[in-house]
Amino acid sequence: MSYTSTGEVIALTPIEHVGQNGMAKRQLVIKFKDGEHEQIQPFTLWRERAEKCSATVGSRVVVSWDYKGREYHGKYYADAVAWKVEVQGQAGSVQQQQPAPSQQGDTSDTLPF
Repeated sequence: MSYTSTGEVIALTPIEHVGQNGMAKRQLVIKFKDGEHEQIQPFTLWRERAEKCSATVGSRVVVSWDYKGREYHGKYYADAVAWKVEVQGQAGSVQQQQPAPSQQGDTSDTLPF
Protein backbone atom coordinates (compact mmCIF):
# COMPACT_ATOMS: atom_id res chain seq x y z
CA MET A 1 0.00 0.00 0.00
CA SER A 2 1.31 3.45 -0.93
CA TYR A 3 0.65 6.78 0.72
CA THR A 4 1.09 10.43 -0.27
CA SER A 5 1.90 13.46 1.86
CA THR A 6 2.00 17.12 0.84
CA GLY A 7 3.97 19.75 2.72
CA GLU A 8 6.92 22.12 2.95
CA VAL A 9 10.47 20.77 3.07
CA ILE A 10 12.07 21.84 6.37
CA ALA A 11 15.20 19.67 6.19
CA LEU A 12 17.13 17.71 3.57
CA THR A 13 20.27 15.90 4.69
CA PRO A 14 23.33 15.59 2.47
CA ILE A 15 23.75 12.31 0.62
CA GLU A 16 25.64 9.71 2.62
CA HIS A 17 26.87 6.35 1.37
CA VAL A 18 26.05 3.44 3.65
CA GLY A 19 26.64 -0.30 3.73
CA GLN A 20 29.20 -2.45 1.98
CA ASN A 21 27.97 -1.35 -1.44
CA GLY A 22 28.04 2.37 -0.60
CA MET A 23 24.32 2.82 -1.28
CA ALA A 24 23.24 6.49 -1.46
CA LYS A 25 20.86 7.60 1.31
CA ARG A 26 19.39 10.91 2.46
CA GLN A 27 16.53 12.09 4.62
CA LEU A 28 13.79 14.50 3.57
CA VAL A 29 11.63 16.09 6.29
CA ILE A 30 8.38 17.89 5.56
CA LYS A 31 6.00 19.95 7.67
CA PHE A 32 2.27 19.91 6.99
CA LYS A 33 -0.97 20.87 8.68
CA ASP A 34 -3.15 18.02 9.98
CA GLY A 35 -6.39 19.66 10.98
CA GLU A 36 -5.43 22.27 13.56
CA HIS A 37 -1.97 20.89 14.29
CA GLU A 38 1.31 21.05 12.41
CA GLN A 39 3.00 17.70 11.85
CA ILE A 40 6.57 16.83 10.90
CA GLN A 41 7.20 13.72 8.84
CA PRO A 42 10.66 12.34 7.90
CA PHE A 43 11.22 10.19 4.81
CA THR A 44 14.21 8.15 3.66
CA LEU A 45 15.36 8.34 0.04
CA TRP A 46 17.55 5.50 -1.27
CA ARG A 47 19.83 5.02 -4.29
CA GLU A 48 19.00 7.09 -7.39
CA ARG A 49 16.03 8.72 -5.65
CA ALA A 50 18.44 10.23 -3.12
CA GLU A 51 20.75 11.48 -5.86
CA LYS A 52 18.04 12.86 -8.16
CA CYS A 53 15.91 14.61 -5.54
CA SER A 54 15.51 18.22 -6.72
CA ALA A 55 13.68 19.50 -3.64
CA THR A 56 15.26 22.21 -1.51
CA VAL A 57 14.45 23.55 1.94
CA GLY A 58 11.35 25.70 1.57
CA SER A 59 9.99 23.79 -1.43
CA ARG A 60 6.40 22.58 -1.46
CA VAL A 61 6.37 18.88 -2.34
CA VAL A 62 4.11 15.87 -2.78
CA VAL A 63 5.83 12.73 -1.50
CA SER A 64 4.70 9.23 -2.50
CA TRP A 65 5.93 6.72 0.05
CA ASP A 66 5.65 3.24 1.54
CA TYR A 67 5.88 2.15 5.16
CA LYS A 68 8.64 -0.43 5.67
CA GLY A 69 9.31 -2.53 8.76
CA ARG A 70 12.10 -4.98 9.54
CA GLU A 71 13.69 -7.01 12.32
CA TYR A 72 17.41 -7.01 13.11
CA HIS A 73 18.85 -9.05 15.99
CA GLY A 74 15.58 -9.12 17.89
CA LYS A 75 14.87 -5.38 17.49
CA TYR A 76 12.21 -3.96 15.21
CA TYR A 77 12.54 -0.89 13.03
CA ALA A 78 10.11 1.07 10.87
CA ASP A 79 10.70 3.64 8.16
CA ALA A 80 8.74 5.78 5.70
CA VAL A 81 10.56 5.23 2.39
CA ALA A 82 9.87 7.83 -0.32
CA TRP A 83 9.77 6.53 -3.88
CA LYS A 84 8.64 9.74 -5.60
CA VAL A 85 9.09 13.42 -4.72
CA GLU A 86 7.27 16.01 -6.84
CA VAL A 87 8.30 19.63 -6.32
CA GLN A 88 5.34 22.00 -6.64
CA GLY A 89 7.14 25.30 -5.95
CA GLN A 90 8.35 27.42 -3.09
CA ALA A 91 6.16 27.41 0.02
CA GLY A 92 4.64 30.75 0.84
CA SER A 93 5.22 32.11 -2.64
CA VAL A 94 2.13 33.87 -3.88
CA GLN A 95 1.71 35.21 -7.35
CA GLN A 96 1.16 38.90 -7.05
CA GLN A 97 -1.55 40.40 -9.17
CA GLN A 98 -0.83 43.50 -11.19
CA PRO A 99 -2.54 46.56 -9.74
CA ALA A 100 -5.57 47.69 -11.69
CA PRO A 101 -4.91 50.81 -13.71
CA SER A 102 -6.30 53.83 -11.92
CA GLN A 103 -8.99 55.80 -13.62
CA GLN A 104 -7.57 59.20 -14.36
CA GLY A 105 -9.76 62.19 -13.76
CA ASP A 106 -12.08 60.43 -11.26
CA THR A 107 -10.91 61.39 -7.77
CA SER A 108 -14.23 61.00 -5.99
CA ASP A 109 -13.03 58.08 -3.83
CA THR A 110 -9.49 59.25 -3.07
CA LEU A 111 -8.46 60.78 0.20
CA PRO A 112 -6.99 64.29 0.21
CA PHE A 113 -3.99 63.34 2.39
